[in-house]
Amino acid sequence: MTKLRNLRELLWRRKGPPLPASVLEAAKLKIDPDSTGKWILPAAYRAFLSNMDGGRPGVRDFTHKGTTFEIEAFYTFADAAQTAERLRKASRLPEGYLPVAVAEGNRPLVFVELNEKGKVWIRTNHRAAWTDKKAVMSLAKNFSDFLDMLGSNNSSTLSTNMIASPWGPIASRPSLRRRAPDPKPVEEKKATKKATTKKKATKKKATKKATTKKATTKKATTKKATTK
Repeated sequence: MTKLRNLRELLWRRKGPPLPASVLEAAKLKIDPDSTGKWILPAAYRAFLSNMDGGRPGVRDFTHKGTTFEIEAFYTFADAAQTAERLRKASRLPEGYLPVAVAEGNRPLVFVELNEKGKVWIRTNHRAAWTDKKAVMSLAKNFSDFLDMLGSNNSSTLSTNMIASPWGPIASRPSLRRRAPDPKPVEEKKATKKATTKKKATKKKATKKATTKKATTKKATTKKATTK
């Protein structure tokens, strides 16, 4: 079997079940309905499916020619075959290619050739024709090498929206050291609170004094009027 990288390193948020050999054999009918024997699942991609039928990785970025791309998910084989058929009917994909990974917005991004080696391609613009060499480029010599590219630019730390993903917790997370709070803002906050409290107390005392003085003046005026 083709050796793949340790898939746990991709910190899956969700992954499909392994596909048994019988299902992978039946997959030939999806990619080669006329049984010509011309199209087959690449060895490395087949090995991937035998581990998991697609999924959503936590480590999902890769760089190609200075540009970083992000994978939203790897297709299940059934979805990949269905998407390929739809694209071919729309004349957006030639025979002999299978979409295997999708970018955000449900746009097919990564494709493999349906032969033993399984060269990997990228289409950077989903509207581009397959013959557009500026948008459709070779990415890796096989699917195994493509998996090795994920997270290789060291910017694969999980973003906030990944951690709060509706798909549930990921398999593992990088250790995060909680930083101690900066004592300066805490002291400033205490001093501000103390000054505000003192100011309120002084104002309250002044109001009470003014009220007492007013009451005394009123009482004296009333007494003077009574004496008259």
